[in-house]
Amino acid sequence: MYYKQTNHATSFNRTALAQRYFPDLLPLSAWAKFRRWLLTNPRLKGLLSSKSRSFTPAQVALIFSELGE
Repeated sequence: MYYKQTNHATSFNRTALAQRYFPDLLPLSAWAKFRRWLLTNPRLKGLLSSKSRSFTPAQVALIFSELGE
């Protein structure tokens, strides 16, 4: 899996972040797969309760700490 590494968390559109983890998938497929990853992780599951279409820098930092950059 190749993606650009960052030294600090920034806000991300949820689909853009999903595509960092699954660059070979179409945006909707990447989001669906990423969402399943979040649902299986107890610490990240709560991030999906929001209707927001983006993740805050704090949420991105949590995702990076759990899943890696």
